[in-house]
Amino acid sequence: MPALKTPPRGSGAVSTAGWDLRTFIAFGIVGFANAILPYIILSSLYLIITFSQPIVLLIELFPALGVKLLVPHILHYTPHWFWLLLLTSCWILATIAANAAPPNVIAPIRLLIALLASATAAVGEVFFLSRLSQYGKTALAGWGTGTAVGGALRAVLPVLVTVRMGIMLRDATGYAYYLLVALMVAYFLVLPSPRSHRGEKWPTEIELAAEDDAVSEMGSQNCSLLSAKPSSYISFWERFRSNLRLLSNKLLRLYIDPLLLVTAAQIFVLSGTPRASMVLQNFSGYSTFLAAYGLAFQTGNVIARSTALLLRARRPRLVFAMLVACSLAVILNTALMLSENVYVAFGLVSVVGWLSGFMYMNILGAAMEYLGRNPEADAEFALGSIGVGETVGILIGGLAGVTFEAQLCGLASRNGRWCSTIT
Repeated sequence: MPALKTPPRGSGAVSTAGWDLRTFIAFGIVGFANAILPYIILSSLYLIITFSQPIVLLIELFPALGVKLLVPHILHYTPHWFWLLLLTSCWILATIAANAAPPNVIAPIRLLIALLASATAAVGEVFFLSRLSQYGKTALAGWGTGTAVGGALRAVLPVLVTVRMGIMLRDATGYAYYLLVALMVAYFLVLPSPRSHRGEKWPTEIELAAEDDAVSEMGSQNCSLLSAKPSSYISFWERFRSNLRLLSNKLLRLYIDPLLLVTAAQIFVLSGTPRASMVLQNFSGYSTFLAAYGLAFQTGNVIARSTALLLRARRPRLVFAMLVACSLAVILNTALMLSENVYVAFGLVSVVGWLSGFMYMNILGAAMEYLGRNPEADAEFALGSIGVGETVGILIGGLAGVTFEAQLCGLASRNGRWCSTIT
């Protein structure tokens, strides 16, 4: 009996690989741009000169929190091009205003520009995260990689601009236009059209699905986030109430709260430990130490987010426990000045970055899987709303970190810490 011939898959495999590559690159570019644009504008305003650090945190985060609570409810009723037009217009306006405002401009004007930049960045995050419902895990990997690379650049940008390039941060606002062009090109030219009925799984799930073909086929259909769109015939208020139930019953407990805790831990480490750390002789000054410290964290973060499609945590609580343990190790090393070895300090913070990035991708990936299994849920709303946990986590972790740093640097035994060398 002749063997059965399988249909050729060469062209389909090439097509799939090309689609995945374009999706990854496009979401990587928009994630990178959305991470760098607010940093460029906010850094040029020098809010820290006029306001204390806790007030600056509130100024930068409250608009983002409001946007992430409200905008997901109207995503379904607006065309996608509207959000790109809104983002571009607001970023151009913020850049022009930041360039036109002199350094000694009154605080209310700088405050308004900061509110605009913060809200615009939040709109971009909500919109692009909601688009993950159309493009799946490949888009998530691209978004995670792009935002992590943007975070790494943010860590070294002050030293790169002021020390290496010899210019002030406010003189670098012109680069925002290049980022806007890259964002628009990535979304309209690089990003392919979404494909329907794409069942996607993490690597460990593929192994489990292979045991039962029937379950695998059913899971493949259910995992399509395109089919997760709710009916378009329901009214706005009915959809609003349904989304609130989804937010309070499932999203808050399973995804928003864990993301809040992960973000709070990493931001506490990033904001509360560098200035209070022991002076290391390997660095000529605090600015270079801070850049290297942030880069060590972001290196771990980039590695974790860029390998999201290859790894999946079977026990996310264990990973979170490891994150807490490593964060405590960094905090104790800072508070008690236990080790002056640069490899110990940077190794610990890099592990914290890897674990936090891994948890970030795992939480969003788990949310996408849940939405794939529940096609009646509004996937765009759900994915756009999960970022609320990150914003609240930044606020809590940032305020706690500032308080922790102030306590250590206010001690009589502050000698030997970086804060004792900063005038």
